[in-house]
Amino acid sequence: MKFILYAALISLFSFTAVAQEEVPREITIIHAGTLLPVAGGETLSEQSIIVEDGKITDVVPSYISGDMDADVTIVDLKDKFVMAAMMDVHIHMAEGDLNNPSANAADHALMGVINSRKVLMAGFTTVRDLGARDDTLYKIIEGIDKGDIMGPRIIPGGIIIGVGNRDNGRECNGVESCRKTTRDMITEGAKWIKIRSSCRGGQLCSNEDGAPIFFDDEFKTITDVARKYEIPVAVHSHPRDSALQALKFGITSLEHGTFMNEEAMDIMVRDGVYYVPTMSNLDETERAATNPDTDPIYAEHNMKFVTRHPETVIKAYEKGVKIATGTDGDGRNAGTNYREVEYFVRSGIPNNDALKMATVNSAELLGFSDTLGSVEAGKIADIIAMDGNPLETIEVIENVTFVMKDGKVYKD
Repeated sequence: MKFILYAALISLFSFTAVAQEEVPREITIIHAGTLLPVAGGETLSEQSIIVEDGKITDVVPSYISGDMDADVTIVDLKDKFVMAAMMDVHIHMAEGDLNNPSANAADHALMGVINSRKVLMAGFTTVRDLGARDDTLYKIIEGIDKGDIMGPRIIPGGIIIGVGNRDNGRECNGVESCRKTTRDMITEGAKWIKIRSSCRGGQLCSNEDGAPIFFDDEFKTITDVARKYEIPVAVHSHPRDSALQALKFGITSLEHGTFMNEEAMDIMVRDGVYYVPTMSNLDETERAATNPDTDPIYAEHNMKFVTRHPETVIKAYEKGVKIATGTDGDGRNAGTNYREVEYFVRSGIPNNDALKMATVNSAELLGFSDTLGSVEAGKIADIIAMDGNPLETIEVIENVTFVMKDGKVYKD
């Protein structure tokens, strides 16, 4: 009886093993007419990108048909420009109308779902959210990770830390308050800490000579707690002196930086601090500045942003400051994330370097250099394609025709 049972078990295991062996591997082969493997580098023609289990296993010359032992899907992009998917490292995914005081968690959740789809379809498969309104964003992330919501991978920065709880920020008044707030943010799931170290751009106190809003001991407390838990810090700053203050405390990225000076830029080069300019809102700022109904004082204030910000960005680029792409976008402009790259080019940055900022540099800032940011063997298969050549005409990135994230095609 035991012999019969053992024989039956062996037979069952053998059948299972054979069945498992007979299941073919699933491979996707992308035929790329023009491929930019690493932005900032050279393009290649007629390449095959082999994708399996969500990763790029190889990139080979010519158009290959695949292995007969695998279930092969061919994606024909022979007439397209193919490159790594882009990233937006300063965005507000679960925000819509900031002027609606009655907006609640349900509104934020709905906007988060809508924005997520728009951003992904625009060819941005990874974003860093730097300022949620509440904890709704974590639910959005969970839905995307489960596959219930279509969207990019979202790296959450929690709720902004400011001197008070105005503007839906988290309070930081005094050392103990700052310590508690920062710990609470990390406990809730924030993978980045964002500090609002200066007034908002639309406030007069955000001008070039505006004062930092934190005392040094408060700022140091936030960064000390973040460092203890190995959480990087991003800092909102417009005036000259708030940037200089922030750079004393080992931050990872400086956001906006409209009026930062060359001393700040030199420190950033020395310490490897990333600059995320968020130029995309300059069109909105210019409209406000030229609106005849705008108070002349505010019109002058806004126009200084419009004229100075591009100058700051190109000076930082020329000095060798590392720059990454962030739009500071929300429900008003989700899906037009490409505008930031276009602003870089208009400021005088070469097309290829601007694309590098949206891919290679942004991946490095987020700590994803080993997995994202280029089309190379071993990387996650986040790939986009478009008509035309963005190295010649940057505006073609406005119409991404193919989007793959984690090896899955979302737009074809």
